[in-house]
Amino acid sequence: MKKAILLCILFASAPLFWSACSKGTPPDETQFVIPDSNISFYKDIEPMLEYKCGFETGCHSSLDTENHLLYGELINKVALMNHRLSSTGERLVNLSIHQKDPQSAPLYLIVKEGYPRSPEDRMPPYLSNRAPLTDNQIEGIKNWIAEGAKD
Repeated sequence: MKKAILLCILFASAPLFWSACSKGTPPDETQFVIPDSNISFYKDIEPMLEYKCGFETGCHSSLDTENHLLYGELINKVALMNHRLSSTGERLVNLSIHQKDPQSAPLYLIVKEGYPRSPEDRMPPYLSNRAPLTDNQIEGIKNWIAEGAKD
């Protein structure tokens, strides 16, 4: 009998526990306006990528284990930059090359026009239900790389 009561209490309190631990409703798209300078990965880029590319049901969410770029890499600056494209072997951001020429960084090209094949490799994919990154967000990624990909 005590076990049955304990189970009832546990199941009854589960929704309260879940709502306290979950992230809640997704942020509004307008929250992801990237500044023109002094761009921070963890303040500006990561939250936008997490929401646009990974948040709960995105292609790179924590629930998706089949994508080449996993959720843990998407939200970790070093892992994201060092991620190698399966098609070319290039790193998404190589500062020794891309800081001086951020328009050539695969991360920037992928969200701008598609890379290595345009437009079929553009992210998010045209056929997905995800809105593409805004011009401000795409330029923000380019400027973040140009500034040295700061934390």
